[in-house]
Amino acid sequence: MPEMRIFPAVVEAAKVPLAGPLAGLELPFDVPAHSALRKIGGTPVVAIDGNIHCKLEGLNPSGSIKDRAVTNTVLRMFENQRLTNGSTLLVVTSGSAGVSLAMLSQLLKQDCGIDLRVVIVMPKAYSHKPGPQLCAAQPNVTVTHDQLDPDAHAQLLLLDGAFVDVLQQGKDLAASNGFLVLDQHHDVNGMLAHRSTAEELLVQMPDVTDVVCTTGTGATAAGLRAFLPSHVAVHARPALSGTIDGLTDVRPYRNFCESESLVGYESGFLDPEIANANRNELHELGIHCGPSSGAALAMSREIQEGNPESKIVFISACGRPSEQTR
Repeated sequence: MPEMRIFPAVVEAAKVPLAGPLAGLELPFDVPAHSALRKIGGTPVVAIDGNIHCKLEGLNPSGSIKDRAVTNTVLRMFENQRLTNGSTLLVVTSGSAGVSLAMLSQLLKQDCGIDLRVVIVMPKAYSHKPGPQLCAAQPNVTVTHDQLDPDAHAQLLLLDGAFVDVLQQGKDLAASNGFLVLDQHHDVNGMLAHRSTAEELLVQMPDVTDVVCTTGTGATAAGLRAFLPSHVAVHARPALSGTIDGLTDVRPYRNFCESESLVGYESGFLDPEIANANRNELHELGIHCGPSSGAALAMSREIQEGNPESKIVFISACGRPSEQTR
């Protein structure tokens, strides 16, 4: 098993985001230089195996790539005045987006003086999974069951039902209370956030030929395809719902992610056993991550086997160095 190596030049190039979530925004409030909002993006690339490399999105402030999409979407809502000081924003999620939104709410209050109340809705059946547990562990989050806490600045609301049913319950709850909804699956600003991801990759690996990711909402895949040059192939493959945490098949959403533009998306579904086996290998290399990263590594190895000269980067949505390798 090769030893994980972090290229100093690559890490140096990644220290400052080229186009983080504040780029080009005209906000009705100031974001101070010390705010963690200015530290989203700029994640490093590490060598894994041969010509395969990994972009560690777990080094974003809340621990996942969702910081890019959630922050860009919310700040755009402030820019166009859909959100104002004192608004309440609701999101229905399986995990990481809720952690990002809770962090964003806290940072807006402490750094910018902006009060954004947030309601993070999840199915009760998901409460044992890592994402919901991380969300519940946030110091500013109140956990509630079945009904809203009117005094909570940020709350995790657990509801009965399958995800699709809870999604509808969340929309109904927002409509009846006058809350705005963060629509991860259809707000194009989530996809546009990944201009920064693409630009960082081109600085970090100018000779990259293939970029690999997985799909939840499809925002990462769609953004990479939109902002990487046409000679760089973007690969992805769907997962059957419920088989790999956080992954699904974007085709039923009929959203901004055009699956036909992604290499391999029509060639079957990801195998959860292979995803877990590759995730375990990443753990041995010193990268803490979930099974979606293992799935991306497995796809990367298929590409390398077909073309050993390929220069491949896969996106690890929550990957970060484990404690012993820091």
